[in-house]
Amino acid sequence: MERKVIKIKHITGTYTIDVQDGKLNDMKSQLDKCLNDEQGAIVVKGENGDQFVYPSDLLKNSFIAIVDRED
Repeated sequence: MERKVIKIKHITGTYTIDVQDGKLNDMKSQLDKCLNDEQGAIVVKGENGDQFVYPSDLLKNSFIAIVDRED
């Protein structure tokens, strides 16, 4: 299965969200909801239990690309 990441390029920096296997459609749906003001943010849990919050305002003012993961 292809491994994907979402790269978010914003004026404050470049952020990368690792997409878990089988969750690409869910992440696309969450991105669409954020961009359409239907959801306030995307929250991603890291491997160490950390939470990363990507607010919709950040996403709206960014260049977003879904690319293959570079292992």
